[in-house]
Amino acid sequence: MTSDRPTPDSSHHAAAPLSPDCTLLDALSCLLTQGLASVAVGEEGPDRKFLGAQTLLKAWQAGLPGTTPISRLELDDSAPDAAEAIGTDTLINGLPLLLWLKDRDGRFLIVNRSFAESCGQSSPLAVIGKTDLDIWPPEHAAAYRAEDVEVIATGVPRTKIEQIADGDTAQWFETYKAPVRGHDGQIIGTLGFSCDISERVREQRAALRSQKQLADVLATIGEGVWDHDLLTGRISHNRHWCTLLGLDDSWLNHAADAWLPLIHPDDRSRVAEALEACLAGEGHYTCEYRLRRADGHTLWVRDRGDVVESDRNGRPLRMVGSIADISAMRSTTQALMDSQTRYQQVFDSVREVIFQTDARGRWQLLNPAWTEITGIAVDEAIGHSFLDYLHPDDREARREALKPLVERTRDHCSATLRVQCRDGSARWLDLFVRAIVDADNQLIGTSGTLNDVTTRVAAEDYLRLTASVFRHARESIIITDPEARILEVNDSFCALTGYTRDEVIGQDSRILRSGLHEPAYYEEMWSTLRREGVWQGETWNRKKNGELYAQLGNISAVRNEAGQTTHYVGLFSDITDIKENQRQLEHLAYHDTLTQLPNRSLLADRMRMALAQAERNDTLAAVAYLDLDGFKPVNDTYGHDIGDRLLVEIARRLQASTRAGDTVARMGGDEFALIYNGLEHSDECQQVFARLLASIAEPVTIDSHEISVTASIGVTLCPLDGSDPDALLRHADQAMYLAKQAGRNGFHLFDPERDRRLRAHRDAQTRVESALYHGELELHYQPKVDTRTNSLNGVEALIRWKHPTLGLRLPGEFLPTVSESRFEIDLGNWILATAVAQLDAWRNGGITTRMSVNISARHLGHPDFVPHLRKVLAAHPGLDPSLLQLEVLESTTLGELTHVAAIMTACNELGVSFAIDDFGTGYGSMSSLRRLPVRSIKIDRSIIHNMLDDADDFATVQGMIGLAAAFQREVIAEGVETPRHRQALLKLGCNLVQGHGIARPMPAARMQRWMRAYATRH
Repeated sequence: MTSDRPTPDSSHHAAAPLSPDCTLLDALSCLLTQGLASVAVGEEGPDRKFLGAQTLLKAWQAGLPGTTPISRLELDDSAPDAAEAIGTDTLINGLPLLLWLKDRDGRFLIVNRSFAESCGQSSPLAVIGKTDLDIWPPEHAAAYRAEDVEVIATGVPRTKIEQIADGDTAQWFETYKAPVRGHDGQIIGTLGFSCDISERVREQRAALRSQKQLADVLATIGEGVWDHDLLTGRISHNRHWCTLLGLDDSWLNHAADAWLPLIHPDDRSRVAEALEACLAGEGHYTCEYRLRRADGHTLWVRDRGDVVESDRNGRPLRMVGSIADISAMRSTTQALMDSQTRYQQVFDSVREVIFQTDARGRWQLLNPAWTEITGIAVDEAIGHSFLDYLHPDDREARREALKPLVERTRDHCSATLRVQCRDGSARWLDLFVRAIVDADNQLIGTSGTLNDVTTRVAAEDYLRLTASVFRHARESIIITDPEARILEVNDSFCALTGYTRDEVIGQDSRILRSGLHEPAYYEEMWSTLRREGVWQGETWNRKKNGELYAQLGNISAVRNEAGQTTHYVGLFSDITDIKENQRQLEHLAYHDTLTQLPNRSLLADRMRMALAQAERNDTLAAVAYLDLDGFKPVNDTYGHDIGDRLLVEIARRLQASTRAGDTVARMGGDEFALIYNGLEHSDECQQVFARLLASIAEPVTIDSHEISVTASIGVTLCPLDGSDPDALLRHADQAMYLAKQAGRNGFHLFDPERDRRLRAHRDAQTRVESALYHGELELHYQPKVDTRTNSLNGVEALIRWKHPTLGLRLPGEFLPTVSESRFEIDLGNWILATAVAQLDAWRNGGITTRMSVNISARHLGHPDFVPHLRKVLAAHPGLDPSLLQLEVLESTTLGELTHVAAIMTACNELGVSFAIDDFGTGYGSMSSLRRLPVRSIKIDRSIIHNMLDDADDFATVQGMIGLAAAFQREVIAEGVETPRHRQALLKLGCNLVQGHGIARPMPAARMQRWMRAYATRH
């Protein structure tokens, strides 16, 4: 620096006052060019203020843009005293930007340390007197000189923002150049400032992206809005409210009472309490409840209301609020709140922390960005050192980084360190700090910045990790362009395929195809990739040497911000050995090792296929069980080796006797099973098995030994003997023993007196049908209560048979008789109609409660079930359909889930809900809850009964309650017998119970008296 620079003593020189609209750049230019310690702002008079160099320096150090009007600063009422004013040197070197002053010929007269360092010089004196050509490349120097000439010629300041690439990193700089005038008003040079605004540019771009995201989100949000005039009792709505509930425009304005029937009966009291509390003084409320749409469908809403107008006595006059449909998002409310928080964090701008400390490193100045990054309030941090918030592992690194500054060997230093945030997390910050010294070059403080670079550090770590994973991954990795041309492969790919990297780069990935897959296979693969962006599967490919190999792969599409696919990335594992082992294991698992015939496991699959074929083609399938006669003496006489060879020959003969599609299996030892398909009638068995017996009886020569054996065969026919594979095989086995008892070397056809059993079964069905038509069947009702509130939750309708001679019979004693019969549908319709009629009768008598009715699987799946339910409900128009719940056994849902779900959805649209009965006794609990639109689950009584004594049952109950909560299903425990059961269930979160510990099932009249008495007691 030159020694004749203006000092604070020169502040007495007159200077034209600045306009309050002038920018920080204008003010800085004025102070530096005229050597002033302060300058007047505004016209002469009591409102005139003064801007001192100290105030201006603080503004720059606080990170305010150079275009900020000086009217935004806290200006002084008078010019500062000379003793208090800072010198020009302090101002110049304290600015967090590059500063220079040139004469008309482009020679540097004044520069600060930052500018000198940017030129690669050790001090400002090394730059003074030089021109741009002396320190910059010719092309840059020429451009800078042209800009100076333009400013001098026009007398107009010039500001530009430019991007400068530094290696792989691009930085943005804002440069300001202004003319410098002498005392005579003539331009004598130029004054320039330049500051790094890269972070600000990035923040602005991030803010624009955040604003667009916010706009996109808000565009998709719609809520119903209401306005309640408490004086007139009228409510007005926006059109979205009507659309939400499927209501016509007449509902845009209606009486307040008309809204209440739309609320679900179970929620009305809760809504009323929230509204009363709001009007009583809280002034606002938020309530979630169910509303009934015009089509009968129920949806969950979140209703928010506020009192916006009151009279002078504080009595509410008007409320406004909004209703949002939360049906689809109710189960994910917390996740949505977290997501909204994350979005809000993205929308918030992130700024660089600017600080100033005293000589001991204690913060004196700290901007709000510190709070945004760390969560620690600025007021709390002031007076503390940065060291107090550093991660313990980085404190020594901070001391070493600042050591040159403290020892005055350097004027600035930088480091990347971790800071501990309020929430306990750690973030990486780039620290840049510059020394503040007095006239004797003694350290009196520091100033600098902290920049949150956590994302950058993580990205750098991630890039290093990704490169390492790509290089060293055991999986074969291939990257292609959208046209499937190979762009990159890893070492594992080369090792697997035999191709070098140079051989495949630029090649079409089709070079790996094996030819084993049909074109349609690849068409489906690419269709899935284009549609879903990912494909998984197994493929057979061919190596460079022509060898085939199997691979398990995952191909993912990489898309840009516009949604266009730019690359495909495939990860593949060699599973050739696995496929071969799998083939061998499958063969071993399903075939006998001696004869290579199917074993019991494969036989079971073949039997199911044969049964399905017989039912589909209306033919018969013969299931035979064969045992060799006299095989044990062969083993005893000739040894097991010859015995095994005999079995192999018998297996060959058995296979020769069958046709394509028939099955021969070895059951073990000398026992075999056979399945013959496509028989038209039972008489064919005589010919089939006579030939088979003759083939087996032919002598076998092994090692010059002529061996003869015969066989005894038992046969049963399906579907004449049912369709259960295990039962068929058992019946065939029983028939085989009858064949042996009959003298061996023959076959016996199983006949379990089918006609007698059918007649007995039909008689039992007829008796149950007669009971219905003679009025012997009736419904009893068992209450379900809420143990948390001691209130009645509903009743379950249960069928009983008042047998004239046997007395009251439970459903388990007679319902199995009519299962899967035509009468099962008639009986189910009667139960449903009777239950609904009773429910309506209780309603007319002043008792409103829910009722559940058991529905069989066959009844639920009947085509007329939904139409019949609609007719039953239509017969009772005053009854709320939501009071009716249908219970289906868990085993009912284990079949065609899609079909069952469709039926349930149709019933839900009528207002009727569903419950899964005997939950936990089947094997599809998770699938049923996930895919079926059920409201409730009932834990089976067998599990409840033992839960207090059996730890496994207790854990099962606990798991089911947790499962129900996870899927937001109501859970009911049935079979509750004791108060201990009730208390244990309530602790586990199940407050709805049913069982003899509450009340036994009872007739309708007695149930009505019980409900009235229970309501009185509770």
